[in-house]
Amino acid sequence: MEQNKKIWAVLLHLGSNMWAKKGKKLEGIRFDEDQGATYKEKMYCQKEIWKKVTDFLPSCEVNTLVIDIGEGVRLDSHPEIATEGAWSKEELKEELNRLRSMGITPIPKFNFSCGHNAWMGEYAYMVGTKAYYDFCKDIIEETIELFDTPEFFHLGLEEEDYGSQATNYIAIVRTHAKKMEDALYLFDICRSKGVRPWIWADFKSYGGPEKFAENVPKDVMISTWYYGFIRDGIAFEDYRDEIKEMKITVDLGYDLVPTVSSFWGWNLNAKDTMLFCKKHLADNEHLKGFMTASWMLTVEKRYYALLSDTYAFYDAKKDIYG
Repeated sequence: MEQNKKIWAVLLHLGSNMWAKKGKKLEGIRFDEDQGATYKEKMYCQKEIWKKVTDFLPSCEVNTLVIDIGEGVRLDSHPEIATEGAWSKEELKEELNRLRSMGITPIPKFNFSCGHNAWMGEYAYMVGTKAYYDFCKDIIEETIELFDTPEFFHLGLEEEDYGSQATNYIAIVRTHAKKMEDALYLFDICRSKGVRPWIWADFKSYGGPEKFAENVPKDVMISTWYYGFIRDGIAFEDYRDEIKEMKITVDLGYDLVPTVSSFWGWNLNAKDTMLFCKKHLADNEHLKGFMTASWMLTVEKRYYALLSDTYAFYDAKKDIYG
């Protein structure tokens, strides 16, 4: 990313098993098939919808696409995690070149949170083992090569708690210390290839912001998330913790890309968030841009929701940042 050029990013899902429930599906719990809660045995992303959505991005001045890969690509190192119909490396490579030709920078994402890793298949149950660490290293390094050494690699790492896995048959939650150790391992893999790590701001799962800052180098880029409304004219200390995390992140010295969304049904969330940042972060050098995440899978049923979320992001950008 050019110096002083803001990131205007959209998160789009190639894989679909980041929210799938690990283990036996519990009876009596209703899942929305198109929200990803049930494990997909076959490729769920529809290529024609992917193309239509990505073709729309340049008109909304999007310059970055964060691609949630999961089980959606058949990697040479671990083809066993790919579902039936997953894209080949050649297909993805062709798509990455097409995106770049439209002025969009593609960024890879795998979610290594134990709360969002059903896409790993059996490796999701091997956390802490040599097989797990070798797997992580293999797929990160191969993906970095596939993406021609991207500037960033999004590693996820949020919502690793029992509450987020309440409907799983098997729940895996690392201690704060173990999650920190594993996160640092992932960061080092990225750095060894000249790529900056990018994660969600889930400070509490590392023991709090101060503990995080004591251990994590400042080259890790952070994305906070909050998808509701933000009231103006109230004291800063009265804001919700998720909102205050934006200022906490930059005060700790980390680069920040706040994440917005219309997922909770509040279409002005992007505008509210950008206004908040304009007021409380002003020209802070650590505010590197914004990202929108619809949290909708890339299928026909969600096509207009995907476009609507992107346009709300663009509309907020125009109003607040020009």
